[in-house]
Amino acid sequence: MFFISNLKHHLKTHSDEKRHVCHLCLKVFRTAALLHNHVNVHTGTRPYKCSDCDMVFVTSGELSRHRHYKHTFEKPFKCSLCKYSCVEASKMKRHTHSHTGERPYACGLCSYASKDAYKLKRHMVTHSTTHSDHGSVMCMPSEKAVSIYHILQGFT
Repeated sequence: MFFISNLKHHLKTHSDEKRHVCHLCLKVFRTAALLHNHVNVHTGTRPYKCSDCDMVFVTSGELSRHRHYKHTFEKPFKCSLCKYSCVEASKMKRHTHSHTGERPYACGLCSYASKDAYKLKRHMVTHSTTHSDHGSVMCMPSEKAVSIYHILQGFT
């Protein structure tokens, strides 16, 4: 029974279903654990303390990443094409784009494309002449108001 319960929980992480709503900002999450971590960001609660220094974190994943970067110096992900190595698989994937030239994050308003989501988010501001209270930007080429929320929804 324990295995089936874990499997059901795991399968939810792949679902688009989001039933857990933050009472402070109405953002929705797939799991109660993700919501709990998010609420900690609002409240400033940082329950995960590093045993090697005074740093504290919102999630256990942040603590783990910190320990790898600051205390263990282990870099298990190694590039097969150069001497680059890193702590996280996602950083290796982004690094690989520097060899392939791939830019998978494309702007929906112009021809700009980036190798990471953060740079695309930063780029989107260049299309804005005014920001309304509703979080929309004016697309310069098409002169249409476009919701920032809808543009960035896939990158949060």
